[in-house]
Amino acid sequence: MKNFPRTGLEYYATLLFVVFLAQPAKAQDQYTRVEIGGQFSTVRQSGSSGSAINYYGYGWRFDWNFNRRFAFESQVDFFPQDATRRFLTQGGKTAEAVFGLRAKVIQTRQFALFGLVRPGLFHFTNVLDYGTNPANPVITRPATYFTLNLGGGIAYYASPRWVFRFDIEGNPFRVPNDSVSSQGVTLRAAGKIEDTTRLSFGVAYRPGELRENESETKVPGRIEGGPLFSTMILAREGSSVGVRTEPGAGAYASWRFYKVFYLDGDALYFPRDTNNSGPHDGGQIFQGLLGVKGGIRRNHFGIFGKARPGLNSYGQALASITSVPGGGTSYGYTRSTNFVLDLGGIVEFYPGERSTLRIELGDTHIYWGTRNVNDNGVIIASDGGKLRHSIQFMFGYGWRF
Repeated sequence: MKNFPRTGLEYYATLLFVVFLAQPAKAQDQYTRVEIGGQFSTVRQSGSSGSAINYYGYGWRFDWNFNRRFAFESQVDFFPQDATRRFLTQGGKTAEAVFGLRAKVIQTRQFALFGLVRPGLFHFTNVLDYGTNPANPVITRPATYFTLNLGGGIAYYASPRWVFRFDIEGNPFRVPNDSVSSQGVTLRAAGKIEDTTRLSFGVAYRPGELRENESETKVPGRIEGGPLFSTMILAREGSSVGVRTEPGAGAYASWRFYKVFYLDGDALYFPRDTNNSGPHDGGQIFQGLLGVKGGIRRNHFGIFGKARPGLNSYGQALASITSVPGGGTSYGYTRSTNFVLDLGGIVEFYPGERSTLRIELGDTHIYWGTRNVNDNGVIIASDGGKLRHSIQFMFGYGWRF
C-alpha cells in the first residue's frame, strides 16, 4: 500500500489547523439549500503483483439540502494514474460518479457524523478482454459498471458557510458476463461482483440564503414489520448464466431495544432455479438475516446503518457425479447453507402516523465453506473461505406499534 504524498499531508494538516482556530459558536444553527465543494480522493485497486494499491485523484461534490439532516448528494472523482490492467475488472484511468442520499445521524453545533447511500457508475479506460482476431486474442477496451457507494464520514462546520469533511466508503460494483465469437468459437467469461474502498478529504462552501434549523419531532413506534421485496445481484456458481439478478420476496421485522439501536431482521425467498449447480450454490435461495440497525427517525424520514449476520441456504448444490452405462452422467444434489454478513444502509419514509416505506441497500458478503463432491466414488474437496460480494436492494411496507 502506498503512502500519501507528503505535500498532500502537509496541505491537509495546515487546512485542519486553520479550521480549528476558528471556533464559531453556532456553525450548525443554520443551513443553506446548496453546498458546492471539491475533494482529494483515493481508490483502492489491485497492483501488478496482486497487492492492493491506493490510486489518487480529485473531484467535485454538489449537495441539495432538503432540511438540516437530509440531502441529495452527487460526487464525481477522476483518478489519472494508470491502474494495472486486469481481465474485465480494472485498468487504466478510473472515474466514478455517484448520486444518492446523505444523512446526518449525529449532529452538534460544529460536528456531524453522516451516512451515505449513493448508487452510481465506475468507468475504467483500459480493461483486458477477449478479442475477435485470433492473432490478437486479448485486447484492451473501456468499461463502465454499476456501483453502489456505501459509507459515511465526519463533517466539521467551521462557520455557517464552510464545511470540511472526511469520507470512507465501500464500492461493490457489477462486472457483467462477457462473450466474444471468433471464427465459430465463442469465448465466455462469467461476471462477478467486485469491491473496492474509497477515501475522500474535502471542503465545501454553502452559498445562498441561510435558513434557521427547523424543530424536529421523534417518530413513534418501538416495533414494526411488514412484507418485503428484494433483488439480489450475484454471480451464481456453476451456472452458465454467471452474474444475474435474483428476484425475491419475504418479510422484515424491527424492534428498538436501546435509544437509536434496533434488533432488525429479514427473511427472504428467491424462487428462481439455476440450470446447473456448483458444490456451494445452486437452485433456489432462502436468506435469513438478523442483526442491528442504528440511526435516527426525525419528522418524516429515518436513516440507519445495518450490520446483520445470517445465512444463504441454496436448495440444489452439487453433491455427487456418477457415470451411468451408455455414456451418461447422473448428478446428485443437496442443500448448502453458508454464512453471510449484510452491511449497508436503510432509508425510511413515514407517510402516516403508523406506516413505513422502507428501502434497504447493501453489500451482502457471502462466505462459502468447504464442500465435498463424490465423483464416482472419489471424494473431491471444493475449498471455501473466499469472500464473495452481492449487491442487494429491498423495498418494503410496514406498520409501527
